[in-house]
Amino acid sequence: MKTEQEKRLVQHNFKTTEAEDALLQQKMKAFGIRNQSAYLRAMALNGYLLKLDLPEIRELLRLMKNLTNNVNQMAKRLNERGSVYETEMDDILRRLDDVWNVMNRILTRLEQKQEEAAP
Repeated sequence: MKTEQEKRLVQHNFKTTEAEDALLQQKMKAFGIRNQSAYLRAMALNGYLLKLDLPEIRELLRLMKNLTNNVNQMAKRLNERGSVYETEMDDILRRLDDVWNVMNRILTRLEQKQEEAAP
């Protein structure tokens, strides 16, 4: 099976001024894109790029890691003792609520971005 790069046989070339190139490089840097071909292809095919700076996603990952650690510890104790403390279950449910709250904040922000981008 050929990779995407092997399938791309048509080349497109164009020239820019030094100022345009500087702006192009600045925009690529802002999006964290190092591959100029990928950036230009995305802009040409999609018309725009949307950079989502959502610190909530990092928070969500942190919460999920903590939650899974707690669930694993609880499962280990359950296997060892045959029971878990009610406070452990309450803690898991509280952490799960935190995860849902962050997910709702992310979805709200994404909906706002979508509305802003709509024509």
